[in-house]
Amino acid sequence: MKVRCSDSRRQQIRQLRLPISCLLAVFIGMMGFIGDSRALELGTLIDRIQATYDRMQALTADFQQVATLTSINRQQFSSGRLYIEKPHWIRWEYDNPEKQTILYNGSALRIYTPKRRQLLQSAIDESTRSSVALLFLAGVVKLRDVFAITALPETETGQMLIRLLPRSRLAGFTELRAAINPRSYFIEGLWIHDPIGNFTEIRLSTLTLHATLPAHTFELDLPPDTEILSPSDFASPQ
Repeated sequence: MKVRCSDSRRQQIRQLRLPISCLLAVFIGMMGFIGDSRALELGTLIDRIQATYDRMQALTADFQQVATLTSINRQQFSSGRLYIEKPHWIRWEYDNPEKQTILYNGSALRIYTPKRRQLLQSAIDESTRSSVALLFLAGVVKLRDVFAITALPETETGQMLIRLLPRSRLAGFTELRAAINPRSYFIEGLWIHDPIGNFTEIRLSTLTLHATLPAHTFELDLPPDTEILSPSDFASPQ
């Protein structure tokens, strides 16, 4: 593997499937409830969501994603497979329209694009962990610790909907909305807003629980000539 700077940094970063601002902070309200009984309902819902993910050991799911890039009035459609295993493993495997892997291992976030043979990696430490939008799906962070949460009207399909605002000022996203299955308390839909007005919708389906996943699930087999980049490589050219 070789380390060098890219000559087309800005174009490449725009083409990453998940906006980097949602994943890196160096990827996850409307009218509040009135009255004690409704506040208790929201608290109970949060407790049940948290308990569901606390009990989970490993999970796989298919996903469909629509990223709306408002600055260029464009939508990107993609799909793939999600793998999660405690205590900190997350893998987003994009199959369409282009292969791409996003891998989190507890201390680093890596984004590999086979077509370009490029790996973008960034260290994630205790101070920045709560700013990665989707870590709560793996039970890495606690919902109440990293979000201010309010309830929204349920979706047309009967899913419960909550609005999560990041408590950290370093977060790379401004708002996260989650649709929850009212029977399993798993999250089946996510809407992520970033600070520059971009919007990402993620739908999860065929959620399956596992005791464990094969170790190779969270490994990357990189060609020898892979170009390794860091977020600083995407700064303005000198």
